[in-house]
Amino acid sequence: MKELFIYAEPKYGGVIKETEIPKPGPKEVLIKVAFAGLNPKDWKATRGLTEPEAFNTGDDVAGIIEAVGSEVFEFKKGDRVAGFHRMRHPHGTFAEYTVVKSSTTFHLPPNISFESGAAFPLAFMTAAIALYQCLKLPIPTTLQDPAAGKTPILIWGGATAVGAFALQLAKLSNVGPIITVAGNGIDFVKSLNAADHIIDYREGDVVQKIINAAGSSKIKIAFDSVSDSVSYEPISKVLVASGGGEINMVDPVKPGWTFPEGVKLSRTMVGSSHGDTWGFVNEEQAKVDQEFAYWFYRYLSHLLAEGKIKPHPVEVLPDGLNGVVGGIQALYDRKVSAKKLVARIGNDL
Repeated sequence: MKELFIYAEPKYGGVIKETEIPKPGPKEVLIKVAFAGLNPKDWKATRGLTEPEAFNTGDDVAGIIEAVGSEVFEFKKGDRVAGFHRMRHPHGTFAEYTVVKSSTTFHLPPNISFESGAAFPLAFMTAAIALYQCLKLPIPTTLQDPAAGKTPILIWGGATAVGAFALQLAKLSNVGPIITVAGNGIDFVKSLNAADHIIDYREGDVVQKIINAAGSSKIKIAFDSVSDSVSYEPISKVLVASGGGEINMVDPVKPGWTFPEGVKLSRTMVGSSHGDTWGFVNEEQAKVDQEFAYWFYRYLSHLLAEGKIKPHPVEVLPDGLNGVVGGIQALYDRKVSAKKLVARIGNDL
């Protein structure tokens, strides 16, 4: 099969090699790849690597089950699925075939295309773990006490794939007010009809506008899907103004940065859905995140079939595997907003 290996030095590049089609382990599935999704982690994971160190960074996939492991009972050959490949493990999704754990594979309902399906696995689970495992929002199936009032939340980066899924999940969980910050993708964020207030960071005075939008509500929890100083510094000011709270982030803070007193930091590392800690979460948290991911991916199939979660807009890169490196460069250059880049691998699917 054809498989793409990515490197970053002296500039982003890729090498397509002929490799053996992998065999699935007992609890894995072999997927014939229709589309593979790109993520910012693809450039982050290859920083500093030269061509001899190149590896297949792809982790999002949608396609057809080709074979299943001996202990797999939910899937069979021919099933339409999407899945989240275990990060930094062999046989990633930038290839004609990939291996994915059955626990992070889910059925695609008929109303969801392969290209849309490839945009879900990593980004959706990042949002789900952040909101429900870290920030402890009530899951959508929890009946809440109206007398207790709703939980306000700030979601920074509403136009990103992770942020957009977080907005939709927050609405399903009936929390609010839901306040989000966005820029170029603000029209897309409005189309989701999920946020109560949308703040355009390009217009300035973001902190005060968030506080004004919250009104009498105190924002005690915030999810930062962007996770750089442009986001977590103003978020910290909002939390301090509310008497303190928790910020959940997907990337490390810059060296030397410390959060103000009363602001608690938690981290989401989506690799915990495979039980991996990656040095960011403890083993106990990774264990429960793995269990959570198993059932929440299956819940996602239901949400998609019922039209309760909208797919993220996708842009199909030109020329299959040959277009992936250009897509990763565009992600690195921050040129992608309000859309997810995917590559068509299997032209016959």
